[in-house]
Amino acid sequence: MKKTFSILALVVVISSSCFYFFTSQPKNIFDEIYQETEQTYLGNNVFNKLKDVEVHKYQEYSDDSKFYPSIVYERNALPDSYEKIAIDFNFKSEAQLSLISFEKRIESNVSIKMWTVYSHKERSLKKFVKIVLKKAGTKNYIEDEAQVKSYLEQYGITAKDLDSYYDEIVNQKVLKDWCSIYDSKYSPSNYGDVKIETQWENW
Repeated sequence: MKKTFSILALVVVISSSCFYFFTSQPKNIFDEIYQETEQTYLGNNVFNKLKDVEVHKYQEYSDDSKFYPSIVYERNALPDSYEKIAIDFNFKSEAQLSLISFEKRIESNVSIKMWTVYSHKERSLKKFVKIVLKKAGTKNYIEDEAQVKSYLEQYGITAKDLDSYYDEIVNQKVLKDWCSIYDSKYSPSNYGDVKIETQWENW
């Protein structure tokens, strides 16, 4: 009888281990980025393998002194007309978030800010856009959709153009760089299992 219980217990342990291993495996390229950074950011952050980025750890003293990693591309690595490409993480949030953001300059004092919000918990990627107005060293952000559309129309920028900006930075820069430093199962053209929502999809 004891032998039977021991065998059953062993089967349960093995099954639980296999289940944990399967469920903890990255299901998409953004999972890979989130999990690998979470495992390495307090020591030698995986993004240190890239030569054209600055890797930071920001400490939030008002919240149990937790650290939040941030990766910022150096100016000489930015394509023409683009400003600040950054990758940020919040491992403490309930949704387990990572963000990729960048700005596309369309005039000396007008830019488009685009960013993604990936939820590791929900395995969802949401893409957003807003307008940045610059004056006397300050920035004013326009987030109201009607106003954003109005500015885009004023400059002849279509939803297809926004897709191309996203592709140039997120796919052809950030995700390609990721695949160059990590043995990814995915690629910029094959994200894996992730639900995608795009703010400007039907504009």
